[in-house]
Amino acid sequence: MKCRFSIALATLCATLLLSGHAEGAYDPVVSGSTNITFAKPFLGVLRSHGVKLQVRGGTLRGSRVTLPASGGEIDPKSGTGTVESAGTVVFVAGARKVILRNVVFQAKRAPLYAKVGGGQLKLASGARVADKRSGFGAEFSAAGMRLTAKLATRLNKKLRLGKTLSGGQLLGALRVEAQPSTVHLQQKGKMYLNVDPAFASKLNGLFVSLNPVAPAELSSGPTLSFPIGQESTLAPDASSGTVKLEGQVELLQLGSAQMFWREVWLEPVAAALLIESDVRPAPPHPGVAPQGPLLSLSAGGMTASDPSARSISIIGRPVTLGSAARLLNEAFADGKPTFAESETVGSISVTGAAE
Repeated sequence: MKCRFSIALATLCATLLLSGHAEGAYDPVVSGSTNITFAKPFLGVLRSHGVKLQVRGGTLRGSRVTLPASGGEIDPKSGTGTVESAGTVVFVAGARKVILRNVVFQAKRAPLYAKVGGGQLKLASGARVADKRSGFGAEFSAAGMRLTAKLATRLNKKLRLGKTLSGGQLLGALRVEAQPSTVHLQQKGKMYLNVDPAFASKLNGLFVSLNPVAPAELSSGPTLSFPIGQESTLAPDASSGTVKLEGQVELLQLGSAQMFWREVWLEPVAAALLIESDVRPAPPHPGVAPQGPLLSLSAGGMTASDPSARSISIIGRPVTLGSAARLLNEAFADGKPTFAESETVGSISVTGAAE
């Protein structure tokens, strides 16, 4: 019985690991377009029955409809995801209309959906979907899309076409371009915190040692380094996202206090390094405090982005004390204002590679 339980447990763990590994790292779509090129025979049949094609909130050039992306999510690495579109496609026959709203692309053999009337309708099936990387985003294409029976029935009924259209007729081809607002980063590369000499001198003057906790490291400078961790994201222009860093920092004053900085996250949109602090012994010190913006990012430094290499860099951005100044004074300076908010701690540099 024990053996069977062990085998079942091992199987369950393996299944969970495999399913977790298979899940994609989806990036939110911020820009792009959905381009539908209707097959000439399909449009020809419609035109012969007095049906015109119109587009609102997009463009129509010949047989090609272009709608701007309005949302969705993609995993460029696996070539999967969805792209939502703004605008509408309208089939018009006199006063009668069929309006396709909220057009959505899905990377599968039934790639095109839209809201028609009161519900969502599958527009196309039988497509051959291909994908390729496009900078930080992806491009999708689908050839040989076939009209679904449900869309054919809706068009026939609403536009009074009789049985002109039927499921399986060639509908056309599709090309979708999608760029993300943030990308998931690979677990390689590091963030470097180059400690300002004046700040390091203050710590030394108070006999406070700066000690990395693995996998964080300390090199000459002094420079602290933190590996980029799981589920880290960053915008292509480095303006947003959350870079979750591995490792910790210990600030130790022998015979007095010990402070840890854990859960160090870089959040450009908040202009902060979020840190969970732990000041010991507690009491009299506060102990563990929730993660918060203890260090602030000041203006300065530079950012660089290389879509072809899918790399994003922040170089030499100044870091200053936020609420960490109060904690440092209480822990190591007997409450005296030795450290001040907005005081320079150093500068950070990080280069992330998109998945």
